[in-house]
Amino acid sequence: MNHTRITAEALRYRLNLVRGPLIDDGDWDLDRMANQSVTAADPTVDGAIRRIATAWTRAGLDPHELCRPWSGPAVDRLFTENPELVDALDDIVRVATRSLAA
Repeated sequence: MNHTRITAEALRYRLNLVRGPLIDDGDWDLDRMANQSVTAADPTVDGAIRRIATAWTRAGLDPHELCRPWSGPAVDRLFTENPELVDALDDIVRVATRSLAA
């Protein structure tokens, strides 16, 4: 599994959940943020990826899809039915924004 790719998709998915007229993901270099987050080796990101990947596979989703843009009813259902996974996404966002600011 490519942790940087998974982190980038997690960031993209989370931004899509809160997207509004004031949020444009074009303002964010998600690949750079993901790379810095993974490179920082923060256990928060590792734990969040592990929680998401475990729930993902238990839900019957293809693990290879973790490295591609997350979309579709099955993915949305996973996060709707498991609000703790949204918390995991927020953990990734926090580390990513902190890493970007450093």
